[in-house]
Amino acid sequence: MIVSDVIMTLVREKAQDGKVDLHDLERIATLISSGSMVLDTAYVHQEESCRKFHQMPRGNVGARSNPFHRLMVRPFEHLLTGEAMVLQRSYLPHYFEFLGHALEKRLVAFERHCRTIIQALMVIHGNNLTWDQFYADGRTVKTLQGALKLLRAYLDGPEGQRVWHACMMRPIGDLPQPTVGQVNHIRQVLMETARGLEAAE
Repeated sequence: MIVSDVIMTLVREKAQDGKVDLHDLERIATLISSGSMVLDTAYVHQEESCRKFHQMPRGNVGARSNPFHRLMVRPFEHLLTGEAMVLQRSYLPHYFEFLGHALEKRLVAFERHCRTIIQALMVIHGNNLTWDQFYADGRTVKTLQGALKLLRAYLDGPEGQRVWHACMMRPIGDLPQPTVGQVNHIRQVLMETARGLEAAE
């Protein structure tokens, strides 16, 4: 029964449109007739592959992600999902646009610095590097502290407040315009985080 199950599993993997090539059948027959040693090796390799896949931590750092953008969303990330949701993630491009105004030329330097931190952490953690490990790193915390300090200074001025509302209170796609209460809540969390990090210096 076990051998039959193995044969059928291999046949299904090779089948295309319900048909199996004769060459593939010959290879399967050769594998089965080779005895248990070859099959044992195949099972071990398959087991190791499955274990590695299922043991990979969730939230691994992706190559396409902008680590600085993710870092700057971190203070209010808990307000983007679940019962405590204040703002939908779809509005985040407006927030990133605001960051461009607030940080200007420094934005590129911050983005480059965060990618450098990611590369350094990849040396230690490899492909298993998670966002939580990135957030917890001392260099990352200092980067967030510096960026929020600049953001807070900008938001304290009339120009920053005007740009904040101009960017954040626009509709996007089929979604309605966010309310003043929603964008003010996000702003408050950013300012409180900035003050907290400054106090921890």
